[in-house]
Amino acid sequence: MEPSSALARVVAHDTRAGQVLERGREFRRRYLDPVAAEVDRRMLLDPHYHPEELVRRGCEYGFLSLPIPAFLGGGGGLSLHSAVLMEELCAGCAGLANIFGAHYLGISGLLLSFDLNLFDRFLRQVPAAERRGEPLLFAAAITEPTAGTDVEDVDLLPKARLSMGARKVAGGYVLDGRKCFISNGSVARFTMLTCALDRKRPAESMSGFVVPAGTPGFSVGRVELKLGQRACHAAELVFEDCFVPDDLRIGTEGGGARLIEVVLAASRAPVAAIATGIARGAYEAALAFARQRPDGAGRLVDRQWVQQALADMHASLELGRQAYLEAGANFDTRVGGPLLGNPAVTETAMRLSAPLRQSALGLRLTGSEAFKRATTQQVLTRLEHAPVAAALGLSSLAKFSCSDLAVKVCLRALEILGPAGALERHAVEKRFRDAKLTQIYEGTNQLNRQAVFKGLVDGGDAWTR
Repeated sequence: MEPSSALARVVAHDTRAGQVLERGREFRRRYLDPVAAEVDRRMLLDPHYHPEELVRRGCEYGFLSLPIPAFLGGGGGLSLHSAVLMEELCAGCAGLANIFGAHYLGISGLLLSFDLNLFDRFLRQVPAAERRGEPLLFAAAITEPTAGTDVEDVDLLPKARLSMGARKVAGGYVLDGRKCFISNGSVARFTMLTCALDRKRPAESMSGFVVPAGTPGFSVGRVELKLGQRACHAAELVFEDCFVPDDLRIGTEGGGARLIEVVLAASRAPVAAIATGIARGAYEAALAFARQRPDGAGRLVDRQWVQQALADMHASLELGRQAYLEAGANFDTRVGGPLLGNPAVTETAMRLSAPLRQSALGLRLTGSEAFKRATTQQVLTRLEHAPVAAALGLSSLAKFSCSDLAVKVCLRALEILGPAGALERHAVEKRFRDAKLTQIYEGTNQLNRQAVFKGLVDGGDAWTR
């Protein structure tokens, strides 16, 4: 499928977006399409199976380092570029594609904290490992067994039944509890997570941490067998007296709720693109089937009801694509761009001070409480003036609109195929299963509608200011 007018305009004005799109097309054609059905089927027999070789192939295309800034050795793409890639890959297989998408979510927690100590210690590793052909995956752990959607909204946090917490001890923190439904949780090298230091005051005490795989007290519990997007693991993570040193806390104590807000403002546009890609795959399958299927003296596509259904599906794709492109561009230009321009993290500063920061002394300095407070304060000052709520509103609008449209498009595709829609070889039933998940993760669509109200309706015209 050729780029729509909206995507064509983006590619025409953004060379890197065009390059990302072309790499995504080639990767999908060569590696995703041939194995999507086989991997989905295999996950039924072995939910622990991980398509390691395919992820290694992603290293050749620079997918793992895409959202990491160029001054850290990455591709320099933020929300928009990630979204463009996600649509293309998810038109082939959302489960395989979401291995990269979940990785981006984990990276975003570190990147948007602007904790320079963690930039050097973790984010620089990703492109370096990628160049060696060694995938270094991240995960983000927010959801808890008794607290899901409400953990993603600062206004709902006081009502959340949090089951996981952290307590301060000498030199660090001890984490106890569980996280659940964590994409990439069982295969990630590093997990970004948030939990409360005081469960009676979660909004004020929510804090972020980086936990490397193999940390004592940290283990993987159950790996779920999911309805859809099976190739991307959803795992339970268990923390039992898990000690995390001070220098692996992300930013300052109590900054976790605000961090989640900014991360979701960045990530919901790519999730909307995931849904759009799934819908596109279903549309393309239905169109091909209708063109080939004999129906009386003609073809199925000659039927007027089929033509109208395909027109509706095409319109949904165009509208969804415009929504996620608008949200991604808005975040990059009005939130991500200004924050990356923070004097504490400019390219010049990072390069000039790298030898010092990477020394033992530098790690102590940049990991110190004084440095974290000073850097975080600069970022929070910018955030107070940046239209974060509006950016979250736009990305949430794209997320719930595209995921709702994706389910409807997949249902229309199933109607066009009739009994053949249940057959694995047409891959429409798989896409329907994949689409349903996009209405649930990254905040349920009910929560996303609340974010639209707060950021765009109750917030007036903040997004245009």
